[in-house]
Amino acid sequence: MEGHRQSGLERENGIPASNLLQKGGLRNRASSPVGEEIGPAMIEKMALLNVCEKVQRMRADLVEEVDEKLSEMVGTVLKEMELCGVSQRHRYVLVDDGNKYKNRVKPSKHGGLPEKQFMARNSLLTDLCEIKHIRTMYNIFIVILIILFINTAVYDLVVVGRLNLGVDLILWNFQGFTTVLFLWLGMSVTTILLFCCFNLWATQRIRWVPNSLTRKFWDYGWLISLVLYQTMFLYVPAVKIMELYIPPASSMALLMEQVRLMMKTYAFVRSNVPRALAYKPHQSGDSQEVTPCPGFSKFLYFLFAPTLIYKDNYPRTKEICWKFVVWCFLEVIGTVFYIAFIFERFLIPMYHDFGLQNRQNTSISELLVVGIFGSIMPATLAFMCAFYCLLHSWMNAFAELLRFADRMFYKDWWTASSHAAYYRLWNIVVHDWLYTYIYKDFSEIVLPGKRLVPTLVVFFVSAVFHEYILALTLRFFYPMLLVAFLGVGVCLLLLTKDIMPCGNILILLTVSAGTGVLSCLYGFEWYARVNCPPVLDPVFDFFLPRSWTCATVYARQH
Repeated sequence: MEGHRQSGLERENGIPASNLLQKGGLRNRASSPVGEEIGPAMIEKMALLNVCEKVQRMRADLVEEVDEKLSEMVGTVLKEMELCGVSQRHRYVLVDDGNKYKNRVKPSKHGGLPEKQFMARNSLLTDLCEIKHIRTMYNIFIVILIILFINTAVYDLVVVGRLNLGVDLILWNFQGFTTVLFLWLGMSVTTILLFCCFNLWATQRIRWVPNSLTRKFWDYGWLISLVLYQTMFLYVPAVKIMELYIPPASSMALLMEQVRLMMKTYAFVRSNVPRALAYKPHQSGDSQEVTPCPGFSKFLYFLFAPTLIYKDNYPRTKEICWKFVVWCFLEVIGTVFYIAFIFERFLIPMYHDFGLQNRQNTSISELLVVGIFGSIMPATLAFMCAFYCLLHSWMNAFAELLRFADRMFYKDWWTASSHAAYYRLWNIVVHDWLYTYIYKDFSEIVLPGKRLVPTLVVFFVSAVFHEYILALTLRFFYPMLLVAFLGVGVCLLLLTKDIMPCGNILILLTVSAGTGVLSCLYGFEWYARVNCPPVLDPVFDFFLPRSWTCATVYARQH
């Protein structure tokens, strides 16, 4: 509106309206013969512009406040409709597009933390790619992939003498796929057995008198069995990976599936234990309360659904768009080659000579400086490719296959202005689980009203499992990621605020630099274990970084 008014002033008076805002502009203009005629009108119109600007700001503030209140009201209405037995499809018809990126709503009870809400919505990048300018950015990444493809093809033909295109690296990483498949099937079968055991516990405990010794023995006996099951579920696949020497990509896929199934089973048990404890025989009411344990079909759907938060029902789409599924899987294949090109052309050449005798004339400090700064750009590009492959393409493909309508697997983490916002936005699937089953339980049950301790617990759990996956994938314990999470990450979380000057630039810079540093350190350690002999027995060698012993040898020989 301001633009239209200014252009009108320009047409009427023959000068840019912006010039009138300069100091003395009105005075000089009024002193001219023409200014004597239009001066009062100009002042009136500028005053009108000022009023319009204030009205626009008031309108923006009012819209934001109304949007927040409306979101809370919609959440309350959906909760009441859920209790009244209204179907999921009819519930989410009331949610408009303005609220579709609201991840949580406040519960109907007072004093509780907001709860996860599910609604039919696309992934953010799916909606953004409808804008032609954003679609151009997507096309730029495709162009970079084509350039890398040509670069790799020319290098293979001229230097190596045969066409490879990163296929050897991909095939080596996914060796042992049959072994991984059998281990995954074994984990899935035990997860289904856990449901059977939970159903047995929930349906049979009502046979005994409440608070009786027999019922307590039954409950605590199954609780101990659950702890033992989770321990063995964590231990057995880890041992098999170490014994069979499964390559990195296959190991990481299996370990991520292991952690995913553990989080799924915990979410199912944690969500349904209160339901089983509150169940009374022959009670009537909502169908959700009629049985102490949900049906197997609900558990099976949750086992494969792209979410870690258990609900009996989720918003569903009407049909499967097979074209979208095929395109998502093609994107997965394309990003796998993308990452392989990046590693083969930019990262591996910087690391693979670490520890060899012909590099003794180069000091360790020089290698680290060159390696870290040389790794930042390709490692950041590989990180973005991994994010897009897993959290967008892979998750959307399975969501479409299962007609799972809530596709908010991430939010706009690239616009974050603080590290707290970045951690909340970049992986909504895992963050929802950490928030719901750790942070929320600690804040409401273990330490009511506290915020700092639950936050630190969330960081600790996340850091431990990230390091667990990485250590078993690479077959050495080099806790740089653990230090990055619990040391640098926690400090930046506590020191930075959501609104600060150049906050987004700082976030993008620290994420890129951290990715480059971690890539360099883990790359040097990997090739140190390829090129340098062990100095201790296998157990200690797993925990002692061999790149440090290589550095000691270099220091003595230099």
